[in-house]
Amino acid sequence: MATHAAAIQFTVIRGEGDWRVLRNGKNSGRFDFSVDAIESALVKATTLIDKGERVEVFVQDAAGQLRQVDPVGGEVLH
Repeated sequence: MATHAAAIQFTVIRGEGDWRVLRNGKNSGRFDFSVDAIESALVKATTLIDKGERVEVFVQDAAGQLRQVDPVGGEVLH
């Protein structure tokens, strides 16, 4: 029986006056603008996908809710 490694999760959240990218809950970068943080998360995700890893990306919306986005295209999934 094959075992599947857990997906690597990137989460983009609003921090203390900045935007943060978390990788599996640990700090992976700070940015002044959300667009830069999202781009960073997507680039990191795409690099890992190209290496065969499973990746999920979540972005905090204006209401504070986390939304899952396509790690390749950046479109909101749900």
